[in-house]
Amino acid sequence: MCSPQVILAAIGAQDQHVCRCHQAGADAPEAGARTDGHPGHAGSTVDRRPRPAGPQARAAEADASAAPGRAATSRRTALRAAVAGALGLAGTAVLAASPAAAAAAPADPPAPSDYPESVPDMLRRGGRRIVDLTHPLSADFPVFQFYVRKPEQRQVMFEDVMGFNSAEWTFNEHAGTHMDVPAHSEAGLATADEIRLEDLVAPLVVVRIADRAERENTTELTVDDLRGWEREHGRIPEGAFVAMDSGWYRRVDDAEAFLQFDRAAEVMRFPGVSVEAAEFLIAERDIVGFGTDTTSLDVGTRVEPLTHRTLLTTGRYGLENLAALDQVPERGATLIVGVPKLRGGFGAPVRAMAFL
Repeated sequence: MCSPQVILAAIGAQDQHVCRCHQAGADAPEAGARTDGHPGHAGSTVDRRPRPAGPQARAAEADASAAPGRAATSRRTALRAAVAGALGLAGTAVLAASPAAAAAAPADPPAPSDYPESVPDMLRRGGRRIVDLTHPLSADFPVFQFYVRKPEQRQVMFEDVMGFNSAEWTFNEHAGTHMDVPAHSEAGLATADEIRLEDLVAPLVVVRIADRAERENTTELTVDDLRGWEREHGRIPEGAFVAMDSGWYRRVDDAEAFLQFDRAAEVMRFPGVSVEAAEFLIAERDIVGFGTDTTSLDVGTRVEPLTHRTLLTTGRYGLENLAALDQVPERGATLIVGVPKLRGGFGAPVRAMAFL
């Protein structure tokens, strides 16, 4: 069957070559002639022998001679109606157009206003923004080298020699702003490539203890802090990510101030999350994870990483060395975490951001 566009061309064309199975005229083949080679009609026989002209036919011919073009117009109108009936409403829409329009591209796509507003649209028009919660990873990022190797970058390809630049990096999974995954605390649990994508986008709850941390460098985020947040903002939502804002990220350019390693006691001094707060968030609020703006989930003076174990062995993840939490509201933002899919990784560097 010919397409509506081809049929329309046959209706509107005067001297064009259109589908021969819908064209009658002086170039019609002799009686009994075959129309081999026409797609969809090969081998068919079309009887085009002239019919005897009766009185009505002769009157119609005379009328057509008196009004040139009227007969062609009426034939086109009749054929439009017939084909529209066969094709239904869609055919009517196609045939109502001109031959040129019928041969044109499909209908225009919906106007942008017909689409749901996208995140880029929201950012372009203002009112919404993204806050980067990630420190740059570099060779001078402060790490406790007893546990974590200092990051290194070595350039191996040079533009003036090879036409491009390339470097090799060596760093620990737990350097810079990074993720601790369940396998970090217990073998056999989820590794970095197995973290659920759904858990990497979550309502962001920011609990501020910066004033207290300024006075007491080994303070912890407590259950009282969490309940105080809820009295002001409502219940911590299920599936949220809770971040401790101690203001510690501002010290990152001074390794001694950031880590505060006490050589005599062989401990570091920086804030962390209490074990009790971790248990409350897991058992009572069913969060996807929590994070700190310090170098560990545990307070620096805790030798055994109990907060780590409490969180990670339940299949949740933690983020450490977060930045700029003081630029994010205490509620209403969405955490988005980009993390490389390191197969078998016990952790991984991340690009964490808050969508406001």
